[in-house]
Amino acid sequence: MSGIALRLSRLFRGKRNLVISALDHVMEYGVQPGIEQAAPAIRNCLTTDALLLPRFMLQRHWELLAAPVAPVPVVRINWSASFYYPLDYREGFTTIATTVEEAVQAGAGAVICSLFLEEDNDRRRETENVRIFCEVVRQKERLGIPLIGEAYVVEHHERTPEQVHAKVMRVSRIMAELGADLIKTFYTGDRFHEVVQNTPVPVFTIGAEKLNTDLNVLHKAADSVNQGARGIIFGRNIFLAKDPPALIAALNDVINDGVAPEAALAAQGLDGAAG
Repeated sequence: MSGIALRLSRLFRGKRNLVISALDHVMEYGVQPGIEQAAPAIRNCLTTDALLLPRFMLQRHWELLAAPVAPVPVVRINWSASFYYPLDYREGFTTIATTVEEAVQAGAGAVICSLFLEEDNDRRRETENVRIFCEVVRQKERLGIPLIGEAYVVEHHERTPEQVHAKVMRVSRIMAELGADLIKTFYTGDRFHEVVQNTPVPVFTIGAEKLNTDLNVLHKAADSVNQGARGIIFGRNIFLAKDPPALIAALNDVINDGVAPEAALAAQGLDGAAG
């Protein structure tokens, strides 16, 4: 058994589907409501299976993640201009901000890195992005730590649903064949099972925009796993919820126990009103 296989087993802990949250937004663009103070945000997410966060947030708050049942820390490796929303950058320039070794030293149980392709026909930049991603793959293979490949469609608002689906399907497979152990990407609707079938590693869906109600969050999670996803990676849709621990419990009821979203909402005392 390799270190990667062992750490993946620890990540799943015998569960079929995972509830993962993300607090790494502030690394990309500095300000995010709900993460003004990291410690309360982390505490609200302690019942998730894993938690995405920057290296130094983990180093400053490691004690919150030290318990055996705490979420697995997943450290973000890349910084990318496409995610710098304050200035509305669009081009997918990216760099390694944290090496895999540095992430492991900080206590990460897995790492995450994006790959930006097919944005504006800049072949040189996209070839450089592949080189950077493959360097991350080499680092994680040497250290035996799982890599989540993030297939994010920056221009999803300007593309049709069919175009987003096709790109997600292509880039997810490319990342898996370049060495990603897991994939984080957009949920593309009733054809999402095609993405799952075309991708030889577990696929997780993202929340993308903040949804209006907890019920909508539960429905998106249910739809994702019904289409073959192995769980969800929701940031604002969890840490900005009125009661994150209750929502996390409801998400587990839905994606692992097959409870209907409406029943899970009621069982956890969530009211379903707009947040």
